[in-house]
Amino acid sequence: MEEGYADPVGVWTIGYGSIYHLDDNRPVRRGDIITRNTAELWLNQEINEKAAAVNNLSKVPLTQGMFDALVSFTFNFGDGALKQSTLLRKLNGKDYEGAAREFDRWIHGGGKVLPGLVIRRNREEALFRRDGFPGDDVEIPWTGSVELVENPYQPPQLPLKIQRTLKEGSVGEDCYILNCSLARLGYLKTGGKQPNSYTTVTKGAVEWLQGDSDLAVDGKFGSKTKAALSAAIAKADKPLPDPVTDKVYCRLTRTRRVNASGLELLSLDFVSPKGNVVDSISVVSGAPGAQNFRLLADGIPGSLEPIPQSRYYIADIDWAGAKDDYGVAHSHDSNGIGPVFVDLIRTLPIRDRERDRKGGRDAFGFHADWNFITEGHSPGSAGCVCPTSMKDLQELVRLLRLYDPRDLFVDWGLL
Repeated sequence: MEEGYADPVGVWTIGYGSIYHLDDNRPVRRGDIITRNTAELWLNQEINEKAAAVNNLSKVPLTQGMFDALVSFTFNFGDGALKQSTLLRKLNGKDYEGAAREFDRWIHGGGKVLPGLVIRRNREEALFRRDGFPGDDVEIPWTGSVELVENPYQPPQLPLKIQRTLKEGSVGEDCYILNCSLARLGYLKTGGKQPNSYTTVTKGAVEWLQGDSDLAVDGKFGSKTKAALSAAIAKADKPLPDPVTDKVYCRLTRTRRVNASGLELLSLDFVSPKGNVVDSISVVSGAPGAQNFRLLADGIPGSLEPIPQSRYYIADIDWAGAKDDYGVAHSHDSNGIGPVFVDLIRTLPIRDRERDRKGGRDAFGFHADWNFITEGHSPGSAGCVCPTSMKDLQELVRLLRLYDPRDLFVDWGLL
């Protein structure tokens, strides 16, 4: 049986998202109960209605991915919202890239950003881009100059001006755009110059992208690979969003100030849902001489570098001894953990590019560099986030108890 529930903004909902009781011809109310079969029947009926609305309102060719994304959007917000939206206006004007970027605007409910809507819109945008846009698969022979040149790197602009299938040996401005785009995402070296040719190195980077995107790995840059590349650039170009959470969260950022041990001081902020910093302490991460700040996918196991930029889940406080016993340290090969350890669990799966580095990086945590605090040597950590004094360790414990944050957003200012 399926019981009605109030959604995040208080609208009574039942089954797979129905807000209208189709059998009784009225809105869903508290106490409504339906069977699983009824929920599925209502879902199919509403999807068919929304699909018909998308067919009626869209006046341009759609790929299957675009159509499915629009049906999902319309199921969520209704055909009236789609009809009046800038998304539809841009779509029917064949501004497919502009339409794709409109999904991000529909993430509010009850006057605030809702985490579920952020996740749903991101998935719909990715689905909208999945098959490329109409016309992307048209091969246009290159008729320009075949002179091989290199030009300074420039950040790619969407939509990508690549309208033919590229492969090893291709030459032209579109190859330069492709190389810059691959460099933007870290598949090629950034900076310097990029060639206007599809080199062996370009082919390897395209294969890497295809593997990361669950595409057939053939080294050719066609419409599906272009769609995957465009989606990745759109995601990377978005500023790191303010975390969408209804409670205090933690944010770790750089200060560009270095302590006496050669470690950069970092700011661990406790941030309210409205974005206000309510408390903050100084911490360090990584070892001296290894202060290279990277994205999670670029992390190198055993590097002793700071925790990579990403989002992490903050687990419970684990005491080595009794609660509030700061005299007993966790067992460790180097005796460096101290009395408190709080797991910081990565929320993103290990990617193929990390497997090439023997498994990627994880096993981070909040703790004290016990060797440094008790004996004054071996400052730093293998990437964990550490207060540098007993006083700060106790303050960290106090703040974790006070606010009970569950999200840590590490923001090194990358991408």
